[in-house]
This record gives sequence, C-alpha cells and structure tokens, in this order.
Amino acid sequence: MRKSVLIIGIVMSLMWVPDVVAQNKVESKSKERYKAYKSSSQSEASSLLNDAYVLKDKNPGEALNKVQDALGISIATKDEFNEGKCYVLIGEINESIQEWKLARDNYESAYERLKTLYSGTPEFRQTLKGLGNTNLKLRDFEASLRYYNQALASKGGRQENNSILVLMAEVYYQQGNTDAALETLKKISYGKMVDNDLDASVQNLNARILAKRNEYDNSSKVLDKSLNTLSAEPSVARSQAQSIQETKEEISQGLRGQQRFDEDIDLRNKSIAFNNSINNLEEVTKDKLAISKSLVDIGETSAARKELEEAAAIADSINNPEAKANAYLALANFYDKSGETKRAVTAYKKYSEAVASTETKTEAETQERDALLKKQKEIESLSKEISISQQQEKIEQTTVSRQKIIIYGLILMIVITLTTSYFIYKNAVASKIANQLLALKSLRSQMNPHFIFNALNSVNHFIAQQDERTANKFLSEFSQLMRLVLENSQEDFIPLHKEQEILSLYLKLEHYRFRDKFEYTIDIDENINADVIEVPPMLIQPYIENAVWHGLRYKDTIGHLHLKIREANNYLLVEIQDNGIGRVKSAALKTANQKKHNSTGIKNIEERLKILNTVYKANYRVTIEDLAEGTGTHVRIFLPINQRKKSFA
Repeated sequence: MRKSVLIIGIVMSLMWVPDVVAQNKVESKSKERYKAYKSSSQSEASSLLNDAYVLKDKNPGEALNKVQDALGISIATKDEFNEGKCYVLIGEINESIQEWKLARDNYESAYERLKTLYSGTPEFRQTLKGLGNTNLKLRDFEASLRYYNQALASKGGRQENNSILVLMAEVYYQQGNTDAALETLKKISYGKMVDNDLDASVQNLNARILAKRNEYDNSSKVLDKSLNTLSAEPSVARSQAQSIQETKEEISQGLRGQQRFDEDIDLRNKSIAFNNSINNLEEVTKDKLAISKSLVDIGETSAARKELEEAAAIADSINNPEAKANAYLALANFYDKSGETKRAVTAYKKYSEAVASTETKTEAETQERDALLKKQKEIESLSKEISISQQQEKIEQTTVSRQKIIIYGLILMIVITLTTSYFIYKNAVASKIANQLLALKSLRSQMNPHFIFNALNSVNHFIAQQDERTANKFLSEFSQLMRLVLENSQEDFIPLHKEQEILSLYLKLEHYRFRDKFEYTIDIDENINADVIEVPPMLIQPYIENAVWHGLRYKDTIGHLHLKIREANNYLLVEIQDNGIGRVKSAALKTANQKKHNSTGIKNIEERLKILNTVYKANYRVTIEDLAEGTGTHVRIFLPINQRKKSFA
C-alpha cells in the first residue's frame, strides 16, 4: 500500500514539473523584456512615437508595433508624458476603425497620465478633444460637452478653439437643441484671414439646423454657400466632404418627404458638380441613383434610365464594389419593371459579381480590423506585464536591501554579468553579420526579376516581328542564361569564369535584339586566373544593361560597347565603355517610370557594395565617367582580389 502511494506521488510530481518549468520560462521572458525596456531612453520612446504618427493612417498595424515598444519603454522608465502620448495615438487609431468605446478608454488612460503635470500641452488638449469626440459618437452628450468645455478652458489657439465650438454646436444639434447650437456658433471668433474650412463647417451645420427646423429653402441656400466655399479650396478634407454629404442627405430626405422632387433633383445635381470637382465619384454615383428615384416619382422614366445607366458606368470606373452593386441593383430593378428582361438579367449578373467583390473586400477589412484589435490586446497585456514586473522588481529590491550580501556573492555576480555581456555582444555581432548577409541575398534576388523582364521583352519583340527562328534561338540561349543566373545568384561569390560566361551570353542576347544599334568586344587579360579569382554575381551586368538600354539603343548610328577585365594594384578592374548618347541626354528621354526603375537598380547596387564592404572589410567601389560632349560613359568597377577569404581569417 505504501509503495502504491509513493508511486502515485512520484507520477503526480513528474506531471507537475513541466507546468512549473513553462511558468518559469514565461516569467523569465517577461523580466527580460522589462529590463530591455527599462534600459532604453526616453528619446527612443519619442522617436518610436514620431514614426508611429507618420504610419498611423497608411499602416496602422505597423504604427501599433511601434507604439507597443514606446509604451513599454515609457512605463518601464516611468515616463508619464510619453505614456500618455501612446494612449492618445492608440485612441486615434481606434477612432479610424470606428471603435469608439476602445478609443474612449484609451483617451481616458491618456487623461489620467497627463492631467496633473502636462495639462498645458497640445497632447492634453488632443486628449480632451478625443474624449469629446468619442463620447459624442457614443451619445453621452453631457460627458462630451464637459470635455469640450475643459478643452476650451485650456490655452489653445483661436483656430483650435473655433473647431471645438463647432463640435460643441454639433453636440447640441444631436441633442435636438438647435437654439443652443446656433448660440454656440455665434461664439466663434473670426480672424482677419479668410478661413474657408471653418466657414464651410459653420455653414454646413447651419444648413442641418435649418433642415431640422423644416426650413428647407433656407437650408438649401446655406448648403450652396458651403459647396461654393469648399470649391474655392485647392483640396477638401475627407471629414469636410463627408459632412457635406450628410447635410445633403438630411435636406434631401425632407424635400422628398414633402414631395418637392424637382428641388431634390436640383440639390443632387449641385452635389454632383461639387463631387466631380473633388473626384468623389462614389458620391456622384449615389446622387445619380437618388435623382433617378425622384425622376421616376414625377414620371420621367427616360431621364431616370439615363441617370441609372450613367451611375452604373461611373461605378464601373472606380474601385468600389459596393457602389457598383448599388448601381446595378437599381438598374436591374428598373429594367425588370420596364419589361426589359434580357437587360435586367445582365444587370443582375453584374450586381451579383459586385456583391461577391464587396464580400471579399469586407472580409479583408474585417481581418485587418481584427488584427488591429488583437494587437491592442497585446499592448494591454504588455502594460499589465510591465506593471507586474515593476512590482516584482520592487519586492526583490526590498528583499535584497534587507540582506547582507557577502563579498564572494558580489564577485560571482560580477563574473556572471561580464560573461553574459560577452555572450550578448558576441551574439549581437554574429546576428549583425547574419542580417547583413541576408540583406545582401535579398538585394541579389531583387536584381533577377528586372533582368528577366527585359529579356522576356526581347522575346516578345521577336515574336511581334514574326521572326520565329530568331525567337526560338533567343529562347534557347536565354534558358541557358537563366540557368546560370539562377544557379549562381544564390552564391555570395562565384568564379570569374562563370561571371564571364554569364556576361558573354547576356551581351550576345542583347545584341540579338539591338544588332542594328551596337557592336561589342570583350577583352580579358590572359594573365588572370579565372578559375581562382571569385567575384560577387550579377554585380557587373546592370552596368552593361544601362549602357545598352539607356545609351546605345538611342544612338542614331551603330555604337560600340567595350568590356575589359584586368588586374590593377590587387584589384580586378572591370571597365565598361560605350559611345552612346550619354547619361544627360538619356535622362532627358526617360519616362518617370523608367527613372524609377533605373534609380532602384542603381540603389540596389550601391546597397550591395556597402554591405560587401562592411561584411568582408573590403573596398568595392564603382566610378562612372561621362565622356566628352555626351559621347558615352566609362564605368570602372574595382573588385578586391581574394578579399572573401581574408574576411573570415
């Protein structure tokens, strides 16, 4: 019996051990992360936040990654100001995906960090404004007004205070208190300079207030002023455009409710003119659909058909499946009621396709939204984790302070610290070299697609000329070249004779296409041992490609390209000389797209040279000389001999 109890106890202990080990690993990882954050400086947190502000609109996911690190540093270093800024930025990202409650929670966290010592900062005013906005969206009007009033009481500028007064008027409007809304708008302080953005906001809200009071004639006139004001601006903010559309819809609803269809059509046509001027074709589509309804109501079905067909055509031209679905559904219903079955079926088919695209787009947006929310939960967990680590650190420090540490313990700790520092440094150096080699491999892989694309263009050229024999021959030799390129591009260095084979075959293929544009010669010093000397692959070819594509092929007469390879002062000197039109004239002939591709290729080469010099402690370099009077270029590439072996010594 005792043996059975002992065996059961041992088995249960063994089952419990893995959980303890796993828990210890998690705690160890949390401590390491906390220490890393604590060792960082406040300037690092500020830099991360600056980067996040730049990214928040175009790449909110990456922005949150930077905010996560900034928040970790701020909490660990007890930097309440940057911690508050982190929560402000998270709140703004939440607002962008319409997560109003989450946004409010983050603004409240920012408020708690900033209210005592930083109440006079722009960040605190932004926090108050964010709290006002989110509470307005959540229809907590009293809280919204409280925070807006607090923002007004802070030391903001006239323009900022005016924008807050407009928002307060919006709160009163949504409460149904139009008198208070108008009184608030009267408090706006106008400067000497015209502020069209402010004028449009005020006019817009006035138009909505008049519409709510059923004064649709006056409301339409005020909306016209708002449209004219914004039309005078070089660009219209998205929020302003959206506000205009909301005002228009409120007025339109009232006009249709009173069966004033002609006035509604006129309102929509003015909206179309405005939206066309700012290239908001999605809203143009909506307006035309609405006009078609009013036209049907007054019996003008032919005009309604025209509006519907124009709406569908516009929807086809923009990348908005939802607008396309709405347009084709309305058009299909119209055709169906008109007895045009065939056209109705066609329209319904396009509607179904648009619905499928809408679902795909919605799914992608949902996934992106879920990813952002998941990231925010990670940030919340990080905040709690660091707080726990701080508490644990405090307990540990208190415990240590109560103990007497003997000298041997101190020596042991110093030895451990030095040893750990050595291995961290060694790993960091190894990691840096590995990252640079990975970057070098990435840059090499970027050279291949551009090269393959140009070669395939040549095949297409021969096929277009119905030169099947030359195309077949070109493809055969192109496949040889591709095999060589793909085999060697994964290597850091290849023997010179392999690079020579690639260059010879490449020049031969280019000469196939541009045989009436240039001749070429390859001159390699006989004293060079091409089997022993190694060079980086695909480093020379882009300069030959530039000489052919941007110099020789634009020449009116037959040009010449000279490739020369020789030894010079412990370097392998590669010279590429052409008598093309020169870089200045070539640049003038290039399209914007060509300039972009050319600069990318040259930048990749420069990055490769920089990494090669860093990793292999070498001196790879390139010089480019413009020959006299734009008669060509002379490229010299200096490749250190046997440097690869020296770097690992």
